[in-house]
Amino acid sequence: MAMAVEHIARLTEILLPLHFFEGLFSEYRRSYTAIVYYVALFMAVFFRVHVGVLLVISLAGNYLTYKTRLLPCVFITALYYLILVLSNVLCAAALTAAGYAPDYDLGGPGRAAYLVSAKLLTLFLTQIALLVFRRDRPHSFPLISVPLLICQALSMFACWRSFSALTVGADSETVLLTALCLLLINIIICFYIKILENYYQRTASAAAAGELAELQRKYFENMTARQEETRALWHDIKKYVSAMETMVTSDKTAEAEKCFEEIREKYEGLSTGVDVGNSVINSILSDATRRARDAGIDLHLNVWVAPELNIPPADLYIIIGNTLDNALEACGRLPKERRAVELLLRQSNHLLYYELSNPYLPDEAPKKGGVHGYGLRNVRACVEKNKGAVELSSGDGRFTVSVQLNV
Repeated sequence: MAMAVEHIARLTEILLPLHFFEGLFSEYRRSYTAIVYYVALFMAVFFRVHVGVLLVISLAGNYLTYKTRLLPCVFITALYYLILVLSNVLCAAALTAAGYAPDYDLGGPGRAAYLVSAKLLTLFLTQIALLVFRRDRPHSFPLISVPLLICQALSMFACWRSFSALTVGADSETVLLTALCLLLINIIICFYIKILENYYQRTASAAAAGELAELQRKYFENMTARQEETRALWHDIKKYVSAMETMVTSDKTAEAEKCFEEIREKYEGLSTGVDVGNSVINSILSDATRRARDAGIDLHLNVWVAPELNIPPADLYIIIGNTLDNALEACGRLPKERRAVELLLRQSNHLLYYELSNPYLPDEAPKKGGVHGYGLRNVRACVEKNKGAVELSSGDGRFTVSVQLNV
């Protein structure tokens, strides 16, 4: 049993840095380089090289595998090995203080107890570090990480009680088997939760992409209908002009004014659309403009963006589309004279600034949720994923969302 713990402990020395580094860098991973990197790390662990050598291998592997700058790479790599060394020292000291001095001989029961407890503590501390430094999913803390940390803390307590039983003559095989099972369960839970998070991210992005595709389809259909209406108006405008010339010559002013009114009504009846030079922004704003017009809301647009933005279209839809949904819904509950939304979207070099301001009822707090399942929490997640910043403010009866994105 002790030798089984020894071998599984080596496996965890691969899984733990994989869990930690992937949690911080997974968005930028080069798959083939990652395979070579972790195979090299496994070989180094298998042959039990010094922790300093492991640090150098991890530093080089992280820098080559993930698209990151040197200083963050050094910091994150050093942080993991600091946690690893700290866990080993604390567990050795705790076991010694409890009167069960670890026997560090390979395959001994003392070493097995030390390995299991050290790996559990490393897993616990890496989870805390991920909570602090994972900027891509900062809001997973309340729903996922707290139960996970409680599970790991209880597992460490159960292991501690089991190891304490060794001092009074408990069966070492049973104790080590229990501790080993707890270690494996916690590692499996961590990876399973990561899979669920990735699945949720993919599902949310796919749903947003589907909504965006539908908006683009409606936008292009609207543009096609608009072109047909414009072509028909141009076809008839010569007849109207000739008729008005005849009426004016014949001193039939009233008839000429009536003919002009017909032309004006046809012109105003043309489908409205938004064209800012970016097809994704066009789709989002055209749909919002149509819905605002139907609801009697004045939507004031101040937009200047490049034809192509280095931001995923689904993220743009979540950020702009969701905040617009909230603003239009809030305005819909106000008197018609107060229904006005101000939208500013401007690009300057590699910075995209977005600001949306809308009024709301004095006795109604600004809406923190969202429409179609995409709340402001998702907006924050998309903004932070794109290395941006978001700020919410309210005052004088208006709610404002300000977003800065690097493009």
